[in-house]
Amino acid sequence: MVKSLTIETRTAAETRVVGELLGRLAQGGQVLALSGDLGAGKTTFVQGMAVGLGVLSRVTSPTFVLVNDYAAGRNLHLVHVDTYRLGDRIGDILDEAATFGLDDFLDDAAAVVAIEWAERIEPLLPADSLRVEIDPAADAPDTRVIRLTATGPQSERLLAAVVEHSASLPRPESAG
Repeated sequence: MVKSLTIETRTAAETRVVGELLGRLAQGGQVLALSGDLGAGKTTFVQGMAVGLGVLSRVTSPTFVLVNDYAAGRNLHLVHVDTYRLGDRIGDILDEAATFGLDDFLDDAAAVVAIEWAERIEPLLPADSLRVEIDPAADAPDTRVIRLTATGPQSERLLAAVVEHSASLPRPESAG
């Protein structure tokens, strides 16, 4: 089973295409743990996921509201979480995450949960999540390197489906 995949995108539109493919293939209960610097393309990626999931609303960054919940197709909903503005100490972060019901979202079988700055809430992440690292390429300012890593069976199935449908991805990728 495929455990990791690296994809290079040259534009924000290509980053959205990768997210859209994941959205089309994701099942309820899937958690995507996104990481990357400010401006790396995490929200752009989630906007693509929303299209793939059938979200009709405009998807914006939940930086100040922490959580946006969007109705999607296939009796699913997209929960978009941004933990960037949570407290500085791990105890504060975990307490604040509890106040907006993160545990409920993570346990919701009808939710596809995309968490930006997921490394800030690492202890709360389920054992089975798809890790999505987005980094700018060193030699090209618009190019992004997206590393997908599966940490459990549901995420492995999603990653295998992405590989199977990889003809729709913007650039050749490497699987491992």
